[in-house]
Amino acid sequence: MQDIADQQELAEEISTAISKPVGFGEEFDEDELMAELEELEQEELDKNLLEIGEPESVPLPNVPSIALPSKPTKKKEEEDDDMKELENWAGTI
Repeated sequence: MQDIADQQELAEEISTAISKPVGFGEEFDEDELMAELEELEQEELDKNLLEIGEPESVPLPNVPSIALPSKPTKKKEEEDDDMKELENWAGTI
């Protein structure tokens, strides 16, 4: 007799579970879902940024090991003379 009562109880539980709509009519807050999605995306981005390894070694060009010649100053003197001549000309006009 107990077995029959247990079977009826189990059948009633199954019937109740089947007759309940699951997920229908539930309202979802779009803003809350978007906020959660943004939070998950930010966590993923943070994780990816923290996993960045060492920078790759980039071959650099060789630099001269000898001293470079100094810049000649004659051109500067020529420019100074030209400027003085131009100033004199502008002053006579």
